Amino acid sequence: MKNAKIKAGIIKTALLLPLALCLSGCGAKSVNLNDYLTIECKGIDTAGKASFSVDVEQFVKDNAEALGLEDASFGSLLMVYDDFYDVLDGELDKTSDLSNGDKITFKWDDIDTKKFKEKYSVKLTFSDVPYEVSGLEEAKAFNPFDYITVTCEGFAPYGKLSISKNGENPISGISYRSDKADGLSNGDKVIITAEAGSDLKEYCMSKGYLPSETEFEYTVSGLASYATRLDFIPADSMTKMDSHAQDVFKAGVAKNWNNSESLKNVELIGNYFLTPKDASISTNTYNYVYFIYKITAENMEKGEDFDYYYYSYYTNIILLDDGTCSFDLNSLTVPEGSSFFGVVSGEAFSTGSHYYKGYEDLDSLFNKQVTARIDKYQYESTVN
Repeated sequence: MKNAKIKAGIIKTALLLPLALCLSGCGAKSVNLNDYLTIECKGIDTAGKASFSVDVEQFVKDNAEALGLEDASFGSLLMVYDDFYDVLDGELDKTSDLSNGDKITFKWDDIDTKKFKEKYSVKLTFSDVPYEVSGLEEAKAFNPFDYITVTCEGFAPYGKLSISKNGENPISGISYRSDKADGLSNGDKVIITAEAGSDLKEYCMSKGYLPSETEFEYTVSGLASYATRLDFIPADSMTKMDSHAQDVFKAGVAKNWNNSESLKNVELIGNYFLTPKDASISTNTYNYVYFIYKITAENMEKGEDFDYYYYSYYTNIILLDDGTCSFDLNSLTVPEGSSFFGVVSGEAFSTGSHYYKGYEDLDSLFNKQVTARIDKYQYESTVN
């Protein structure tokens, strides 16, 4: 891009007076345009910016006699100035990302020297102008990520990333963006980008600093995680949950059944394990582990045994870094039902004059507890 030249000290007026020049057909004055060219380079080493200017005003003043301007009016002076201002131009072959010692060249535009010689009795000469970059200051080393702390909190696969300042950044105006901020698990890679306007390097260099990095890769670690598969839960934890669930059931039998001796057997026949289909699903329950039991009881009226199905489940089972498992025994949920004047409601059924909390068949239990959640949850089953 060509550099714009400033018409310093010249004020245009609405009135332009006729040009009165004293021209000579011979003895044209030779003028080297290179004498009116200034090249400079500013900024920081490796990011210097070069520019040029052509002092057309000084050119006109220095050559006023040859241009026939000794006794010319202000309007005449302005017309001559405009004649040259639009023509005396060129460009540098490189203007940015410059370092000390770089060599650049200014090349003049194609100027019709013959026209100016005939009109003003001046012979314009010019040539390419080489320029060696020097004097650029060395940028201070700067890592924009030294001034932030990245952490990840919560439980996998729902970890949340946060970025906080940990010191006074020598360059204000820098912001940080991550390509992912939630739904994170241990081992996930997150790219954090430092930004400032459209170009971080250019912004920092304008402040005298050179950023060593513009991106930083953060690896998520140290998160406890919600269990996402049944076989991730340690066997001893499963045994403890099963044992507690059976104790609660048997305590309920002893308290509520007319004849607790009618309970013949409690058999664990497997588990259902439910987890959200997608980490983006909003929920407060991140997993369910069901313990499914076949209960054998005696029908005291008929004097024969019958089977029915019962469940107990726990929620939000957490796997810790040390390989252990965290769960809340108090989160145990069991079927709820009642009977009022022989009318059974909730998760219960009646046999003769007695009612039982649970399900007469396994399909009904599955439909109520698993199929009813299939819109949000996927499941595993080990129930035989």
